[in-house]
Amino acid sequence: MKSAKDSKSVVFAAFSANIFIAAVKFLVAWVTASSAILAEAIHSSADTFNQMLLFIGIKKAAKKADELHPFGFSGEAYFWSFIVAIILFTSGAIFSIYEGVRKLNHPAPVEHIFYAFLVLGIAIVAEALSLRVAFKRINIERGQTGIIAYLRKSKKAELIVVFMEDSAALIGLTIALVALLLEHFSKTTMFDGLASILIGVLLAFTALFIGNETRSLIIGESADPALLRKIHQLFLNEESIARVIHIRSLHLGAEDILLAVKAEFDAHLNTEQICVLINGLEKDIRAQFPEVNKIFIEPDMFRKR
Repeated sequence: MKSAKDSKSVVFAAFSANIFIAAVKFLVAWVTASSAILAEAIHSSADTFNQMLLFIGIKKAAKKADELHPFGFSGEAYFWSFIVAIILFTSGAIFSIYEGVRKLNHPAPVEHIFYAFLVLGIAIVAEALSLRVAFKRINIERGQTGIIAYLRKSKKAELIVVFMEDSAALIGLTIALVALLLEHFSKTTMFDGLASILIGVLLAFTALFIGNETRSLIIGESADPALLRKIHQLFLNEESIARVIHIRSLHLGAEDILLAVKAEFDAHLNTEQICVLINGLEKDIRAQFPEVNKIFIEPDMFRKR
């Protein structure tokens, strides 16, 4: 429950920043006729809508299991994060590239360029504050793990999405700022359109990265190997268990792991004793690893193949 609240605070910070930035960018894009600013306005609008989708995913993921969905709805967060990647690619990347090509084919100077510099500066500060919230949350969870490695192995799709979107936004704003500075001092009209194309390529890369990571989560990823090793050791510590034949796990959601264990029990145990031992193991696992909340332990005999 605490994890869901933490994710909501990160998403809300990004939503608040983007809805303000998008409105200002559209106004300045209209005043300056800058393709780079317009591309950034579309980018911020897409991000704002995306954060709304993430809220939907977080809310739906909290629904209780029913007869049709006996394992619950944790995967909703993964599904809506994947939809975010599609929207970011279609509405953000494609439009930005199109607008940049149009501006290169029909070059025109950026008007009232100092308004553009002002809004870019404000947007950079707002995006940096939003990214700081996401980065602080990620730093708590990743420990000594590198940021890229964390993003690749994290099961919290909403954090991946917000961090990648905010990072792309800051890079995109920097591209737009540099391009407009070059255009202002060189008196060349090509940089504005070129910046819009680069922003589009950046958004496409971001969308593909998010899409690939959430696709993997939707297909089904195993729990962290370190966690599985601890569970494996927990079974080995039981004198009445001769061997752990295999352990299978699946992340249904960021904090919702399904665990299936096949183990060989002492041959002298009767059915009642095995049941008592299994119930005790399940209780111990849930106590030490609360995210492992769906557990299936099957007694079996090890056979060499």
